[in-house]
Amino acid sequence: MPFITSGAKVLVSGANGYIAVWTVRTLLEQGYFVRGTVRSLERNAFLVDMFKSYGNKFELAVVEDIVEVNYKT
Repeated sequence: MPFITSGAKVLVSGANGYIAVWTVRTLLEQGYFVRGTVRSLERNAFLVDMFKSYGNKFELAVVEDIVEVNYKT
């Protein structure tokens, strides 16, 4: 029995890395929804193109600096 059921949403941090790209592809092929984090959308737009055949099952989230505190009051 899989730990995470197919169709669940999975977060892949640093989705533009070599191993992460293969992880994203494998998850998408197995039916998961994948949200990948990158530091810059402009430099990593190739990922959207690479996984466009999976439709809305892949999305990118930009995390410019994970250590920067950005509180909104």
